[in-house]
Amino acid sequence: MFKKNVPLIIIVLFSNQMIYAQNAPVQQKTQDASLEGKIKIQGKVRALGSRTDIVDAMIFDESDRQITTRSNNDGFFTIIVSKNSKGIVIRAENFQDLKIKIEDGKLQSESPFLLEPSPEYGGYGIIRAKKKDEISQTSFQADEIDQAPGTSRDAVKLLQTLPSVLPASVGSADIVVRGGLPGDNSYYYDDLLLPFIFHFGGAQTIIPSRMIESMDFYPGAFSARYTDTIGGVIQLRSPGSIPKKLSGEFELGMIQSGIYLEGNAFGKENSESEKVAANTTQVDNNTTNEKDNDAVGFRMGFRRTYLELYKPLIQKLASDSSFVTIPQATDYQFVFNGNHSSGTWQAYLLGAADRVSLSSDIGNSNTASGKNSFSFYNYTEVSGVKYNFNLGNGYGLNIFGEQRYLVFQQNIFNDVIDAKSHLFVLGIALDKKVNDQFSYTLGIRPKVARNQVGIDVVQYPSGDPTIYFDPELAPRNKTTVTDNYFYGDTFLDFTYSPIKPLKFNPGVNVLKGPSANQLAIDPRIGVRYEFMEGQTLKAAWGYYSQLPAIQYLISGYGNPNLDLERNIQYVVGHESKFWDNYSTDLQFWYKTSNNLTGPAVNNSNNKFENSIQSRAKGVEFFLKKKPSDFWFGWISYGWSMAEVRDPGTGAWRYSDYDRTHSFNLVYGQKITSRWNAGFRIQYMTGNPYSTVQGGTFNQNTGVYAAAPDGNTYLINKNDGRSPYFMEVDFRTEYDFLFTDWTLTSYLNILNLFNRSNVAYTTFNRDYSNTVSVTGLPILPSIGVIAKF
Repeated sequence: MFKKNVPLIIIVLFSNQMIYAQNAPVQQKTQDASLEGKIKIQGKVRALGSRTDIVDAMIFDESDRQITTRSNNDGFFTIIVSKNSKGIVIRAENFQDLKIKIEDGKLQSESPFLLEPSPEYGGYGIIRAKKKDEISQTSFQADEIDQAPGTSRDAVKLLQTLPSVLPASVGSADIVVRGGLPGDNSYYYDDLLLPFIFHFGGAQTIIPSRMIESMDFYPGAFSARYTDTIGGVIQLRSPGSIPKKLSGEFELGMIQSGIYLEGNAFGKENSESEKVAANTTQVDNNTTNEKDNDAVGFRMGFRRTYLELYKPLIQKLASDSSFVTIPQATDYQFVFNGNHSSGTWQAYLLGAADRVSLSSDIGNSNTASGKNSFSFYNYTEVSGVKYNFNLGNGYGLNIFGEQRYLVFQQNIFNDVIDAKSHLFVLGIALDKKVNDQFSYTLGIRPKVARNQVGIDVVQYPSGDPTIYFDPELAPRNKTTVTDNYFYGDTFLDFTYSPIKPLKFNPGVNVLKGPSANQLAIDPRIGVRYEFMEGQTLKAAWGYYSQLPAIQYLISGYGNPNLDLERNIQYVVGHESKFWDNYSTDLQFWYKTSNNLTGPAVNNSNNKFENSIQSRAKGVEFFLKKKPSDFWFGWISYGWSMAEVRDPGTGAWRYSDYDRTHSFNLVYGQKITSRWNAGFRIQYMTGNPYSTVQGGTFNQNTGVYAAAPDGNTYLINKNDGRSPYFMEVDFRTEYDFLFTDWTLTSYLNILNLFNRSNVAYTTFNRDYSNTVSVTGLPILPSIGVIAKF
C-alpha cells in the first residue's frame, strides 16, 4: 500500500554451453549412388561474435538458386549441391550474406558458419510488432530499450522520452504522468505489483534490462484489468522463453558491479554431431519436428553500486549545485519458468535496497549554518508464483500469488518515519474466447496487509508544506501504530468486435478498501475504429480510484476514514501507420478529481480530509520510425496544464508538477555494421514555485519564516516558474567481433553541454534571495562490454 549517469563502466560477459563440438563435421559423403557427383553439406549457422544460433536462415546453391533449404531452430541445415557448383550462399535477416566457395568438389569453410551483422537495421525483423490492447499505449521491446540513447539502457527511464511523461525532479527517473503525482502510478513485473520501480533518486530501475523482454506503458484511460491507480500503469514483462544454454554477464565497473546468469536448469542437451544426424532428414524435407521443452529455465542477477565513493568528485564537478545526492543501491533477481502439461508457470524472487543522505542549504533550517539534512533507507523483497492453464474450449485460467515485504525509513528535517509492511496477494483470472468477435476476462484479487508505522514528525498539512508553514510552531506527533488491512478488487473486462474495423472494450472494476466507506465501482470503455488501413480513430472514458497513501490512513497521524481518491478520465485520438516503418499517435486527454487527500477544512480533528480538487488537460503527439535502413528515432511533444484547487481560498493553482511544454528528439543510427551512435535532446518548461515577500525573524525559535502576505494558503500558490530545462545526451559504440564473443567499447555522455539545469527554486535562510538547486553536471562514462 506504500506509494511513492555514471563514470567508467567495464562489463564482462560470459557464456558456456554444456556440450559443444567446435569443429563439427562439415561434409559427410556417403556411398549412396544418389549422391554421385553431388556434395551433402551439413552444418550450423551462428552469429559472428556470439554463440547465438540463427534460425530460419536461407541456404541456397549459388549456381542453381532453385536448390534451397533453411536452418532449423538450432541453426542446423543440410543441403545437397553439385560438385560443379560455385558454392553456397547463406542469407539471414539482419545479417550480411555469407558466400562460401566450392573448389575441387570441396567446400572451402567449416562449420559453424558465422554471419556478420548487417550495416542496416532489419525493419520488422529487429522489432517485433505488437498489437495494442489499450487506447493509450506505447510499447517498447528489449531491442529498442538497448538502442535508445540518453537512457543508459534503462527501460523505465525510456518513458521520459514520451509526451506528457515528466521527471518528478531534474535528474530523477521517477515520473509524473498527465498532471498527476509520482505516487499515482502503478508498476508491474508480469503480475507482481511492485511498491516502487526506481532506486532512490531515479538512478536506475530495480530490474535490469536483461530481465525485461518488453514494456507496455498506459498513461491513462486504461481498461478494467488495472486497479488502485489514478495515474499511469507501467507493465514490465519478463522473458517468456526457456534459455537453451547457460550464458551470463559479469559487470565490473568503477561505480557498479553485477552478475547475470541464465540457463536451462533441467533438460537434455544433445551434442552437435547428434543434432546434425537428427537434423538431416528433417531439413532435407524442409520440416522441423519440435518437441515440447519440459526443462526449467532460470535467470538471476545481482547488482551493487558504490557511487558514494565519488561524492567529492561529483560535488566538485557540480560546483554550481547547492547539493548532490549520491545513493547506494543494491538489487537482486531470481526468475524461474517452465511448462506443465496444460500450460506454463513462473516463479519469482526480487529484492532492492537503497540508502542515501544529504546536507544542503534549502531553507527551514534550525541550525546556525542554515543547512538541513536527511537520510533515507528502504528495502523491498517480492516473491511470487504464477500458473497459466489452458482449459480447452476457449477457456484459460491464470492463478498467481505474491508476498511483499517493505521497509521504509526516513529522517527529513528531524521528522522520522519508520514503517514496515507485509502484503499478501492472491489473483485469479478466467479468460473465455467465445468466438473471433467476443471474449471476456473475469478476475478477483484479494489482498491482506499488515503495516507497522512509527512516526515522530511535525503534523504537516497534506503534501509538501507551503512557504508560509512554520514547522517550529506546528505540533509534533509521535506514535507507533500497527494495522491489519483487508482490501482488493474484482473486475470484468469485455472485448467485442461486431465488424473487423470496430472494437469495443467495456469493463468494470470494483475496488474495496479496508474501511467500510472505501468502495468504488468504476465503469470504463474504450473504442477503436480503423476507418481505413493504417488509420485508426480511438476514444476512452472511465472512472479510476485508488487508496490514499498509507501515511494519511494511519491512526494518530492520519485519518483512517478517508474516502478513496477518484478521478474521471477522457481520451480521444488518432493513430496512423505509413511507409511500413513510420507511425504517429495524436491524443487529446482530460481528467478531473474531486476528492484527493488534503488538509482538514471541515473538522481539524480529522487532520486530513478528501479536500483537494484537481484538473488536468493536454495534447500529445508522437512520431516514431522503427529501426530500419540505417537509422531509427522518434519525436514527442506534449502540452499540458495541471491545476489544484486550494481548499482554503478556493483559488486554482498550478500543480507542483505542472510543466507546460515537453519535447524530446531521439535519434540513433548505424554508421557501419560494427559502429553505431545516437543522441537525445530533451526540453521542458521549468517547474513552478511560490514567491515570498521576504522573511520574518522569529525570536522564540531563532530562525526566519516566510513573511505572510495576508492570504491563507493550504497548498503552494506556485506563482513563479523556474528556468526551462534542456539537456543533450550522446552515446556511441563500436563492436570488435571475434568467433565466439564480442568486445563492445562505448562512450556515453549525459548533459553533453554541461548546462546547469534548475531542479527547483527555494530561498536562503532569511528569505531575502532565491536559491537555485541544480542537477548534475556533464557526466561522461567510457567502458567495454565483453559478450560471450
